[in-house]
Amino acid sequence: MQETEQSEKDMIGSLLDDDESKCSEFRSSITKSQQHSQSPIKSFKDLKESPVINEDPNQQEFPAADPSNFYITVQPTFIQQRQHSLSHEFHSYMLPQQPVYYPCQEGYFSQKRTKKLQLQTEIDSTISQQCQDQYASLIIQQSFIQGNEYQREKIFKGLVDDLLLLSKHKFGNYVIQKIIENSNQNTRTLIFEQLNPHILELSYDRFGCRVIQKLLEFILNQLKVQLINQLKPYALKLIFDQCGNHVIQKIIDLVTDADFIIDLVTNNVDKVVSHPYGCRIAQKCLEMFPNDQLQALYISLIPLCERLSFCQYGNYIVQKMINSGPPKGFEVIGKFIKQRIIEVSQDKYASNVAQRYITFAQDEDIASICKILMNQTVPPMLLILINNSFGNYVMQNFYSKCNDKQKEQIQIQVSKYEEHQFTQFGRHFLQYLARFHAC
Repeated sequence: MQETEQSEKDMIGSLLDDDESKCSEFRSSITKSQQHSQSPIKSFKDLKESPVINEDPNQQEFPAADPSNFYITVQPTFIQQRQHSLSHEFHSYMLPQQPVYYPCQEGYFSQKRTKKLQLQTEIDSTISQQCQDQYASLIIQQSFIQGNEYQREKIFKGLVDDLLLLSKHKFGNYVIQKIIENSNQNTRTLIFEQLNPHILELSYDRFGCRVIQKLLEFILNQLKVQLINQLKPYALKLIFDQCGNHVIQKIIDLVTDADFIIDLVTNNVDKVVSHPYGCRIAQKCLEMFPNDQLQALYISLIPLCERLSFCQYGNYIVQKMINSGPPKGFEVIGKFIKQRIIEVSQDKYASNVAQRYITFAQDEDIASICKILMNQTVPPMLLILINNSFGNYVMQNFYSKCNDKQKEQIQIQVSKYEEHQFTQFGRHFLQYLARFHAC
């Protein structure tokens, strides 16, 4: 008890020693401060409307009405604390919030801008103009997909006069594609009739070619034949065009009787298969058409296989022939690979052909290649390929196709070489052997 009284005395000081009148005065001031601190001030509005009590009635508030009398009014402690608390709440509330993002075809758009565009009326801009905006075009696409017949008709009528412009626009072409996908055949026919005079122009365009591909996919067969007939005289130019070759590929995908394309490739095989865009058409023909229709093309390709293997683009055609070509073509390719195994395996492009051939080769073909590599030449063929930047990958593929006896022969031959004879690529092959046998 004595300790408690001593602690209270230490906290209050000499107040307990004063008379009762001073103690009652102190209690009344504390009560008054608590009443002010418990006042219902919940917002800045309440704080602004509540009067600030100054102890001195002659004291001016800050800022003073008189510019010459410029001093700060000292507020009571509880008001200063409340102001600080409200200021902290205000700044916390005013921190910028992260926008909500929605995934879309060309990027991301915020929720705020979406609502703004949705509230935008036709007075501000027409539907055609909105289709040319990155974000508004996405809303129009979604509105057309989810809307009823009346809404779809309203959207289509708003842009039907600008179909050509929108088909070549980087954002508008997506709207036209969605309309073609999600409309009826009458609407698709109207779009085809509008774009029919400009089919060739759109086929060469970066964005227009996408609309032509979508038309080929969804319009009626009779309209499809009409569209293809317009492109036939210019098919060869389209094959060599960066955008037009995609239209030709779509024709090959959808039309079974596209013999005119096979004839074009066959008659111009040397130019087509060595061209960066033309080789795509040749590959698509080899993929999509049966071998019965490709006999003339294979006859033209087989004599060129050796030269095409070293070509940047032609090597893909040779690889495709190895996969699904006639047996005669596979035999011709295998013959020149065996004869020029060192040269082929060290070339950047021909090494891909060699790897593909080894993957599909029979046991007797693997045995003949192994016999060639084991010949005692100076320098050794095996060491040359192992140390080459491209040849070591050919050797890894070749080793995986060998039988146990052939693998043992390769290991014995490799063990004869000294460590300084291996380059960094040769060490890659040694690491491959370690991994292969560890498994």
